[in-house]
Amino acid sequence: MHHDTITFQLATHFLSKVALRLECLFLTINQACEETHPVIHHYALKNIIEVIKLIEKPELKSRFLKELMRIEHILNKAEIIISNSLYANLFVQIQFLSHAAGRFGENIHSDPFLQSIRLAQAGEHNDCELHSPQLLMWLENEPKKRQYDLNAWLKQLQSLSDTVSIYLALLRNTAEFDKIDMLSGFYQRSLPSKTSCHLILLRMDKDCGIVPQMQLGHHGLSLRLCEAKSMNEVRHTNTAIDLAICQL
Repeated sequence: MHHDTITFQLATHFLSKVALRLECLFLTINQACEETHPVIHHYALKNIIEVIKLIEKPELKSRFLKELMRIEHILNKAEIIISNSLYANLFVQIQFLSHAAGRFGENIHSDPFLQSIRLAQAGEHNDCELHSPQLLMWLENEPKKRQYDLNAWLKQLQSLSDTVSIYLALLRNTAEFDKIDMLSGFYQRSLPSKTSCHLILLRMDKDCGIVPQMQLGHHGLSLRLCEAKSMNEVRHTNTAIDLAICQL
């Protein structure tokens, strides 16, 4: 469904910003596990390091837990309809995070190899960490060995990946798209509080050659359209534009 459309996402909350970035990182790392080229694995390794940096503060897990608990309460109170499997996953994840000690992926933070790569990245610029002997040695390993390592690190981050997937699925699956009309290439609307509004979705025809410029300000959401290549403003278009405000 909607194979001919593209959905643009704008995070309006700290957790949704972090979740969207983590989702992107996990997608590329998982894809790299199916590949064999060392350049792709090097990129995936960098993404692993970025994930570790994003989750090194212990309060991130507690913030996700509190948010999932808040959403569960809203779902029960407002009788919002979601799939049974998603609700079951939400319940299980809340129970898991409530009883799991430490940070997300606690053991991965003390991995000696990843620590050494991270230190090399911090001390050099312009990708000069390639001079790191341990990185060169890792990249010279057989592809299966690198794939094994990537999968092992992903396994340590599984609870984080599950949390992000459930959180974003809840936002996206409870959002309802409505067609909007642009007035001379401009659209503006107010937004609910940041407590309940975490994500904005904009759906358009992927072949229209137009991209949105979405901005958040004192008056809420402002939207303009631009040509993808020239970035010139588009005043008039016949392209259907659907907007969804994720409110929970």
